Amino acid sequence: MTSLHHLSAFADRAMRAAMPTPRYAVSLIDRRTGRPHRISDIPLRLITCEPFETARDLMRDRDPALWDTAIHRLDRKGALQ
Repeated sequence: MTSLHHLSAFADRAMRAAMPTPRYAVSLIDRRTGRPHRISDIPLRLITCEPFETARDLMRDRDPALWDTAIHRLDRKGALQ
């Protein structure tokens, strides 16, 4: 591998570190209760950089009259904004 390849890879990593990809928390919401779906009393929340694809996957094979998704952007420390 030439030094140009290494420089390109380094620049790509440095750019991603300087401008991190936004992260989102996606929850599955039970429309009957208005609360997040829970598994073993722990709310189901997925952390992702692609919130709309994750929400679509969560809704696959679910009745939209009973289920919804909530998308919240996370700050740099991982807290909901």
